Amino acid sequence: MARESNQESSARVELEINGEEVELNDFVGNFISQTVIGMVKSLRGVGEVETIRLEILREAE
Repeated sequence: MARESNQESSARVELEINGEEVELNDFVGNFISQTVIGMVKSLRGVGEVETIRLEILREAE
């Protein structure tokens, strides 16, 4: 888990892979949060972003 601060706001990023938490340094946590926030803000009809929950489940091949 990484806690980030930047000019816009602070964000807490938690990354879990296969049920295991992955520790993130400040750079990676900020990169993930700003990338996802930027993508979400560009979606039509999305107002101010306060929370985002993203879960990706890969299907077996």
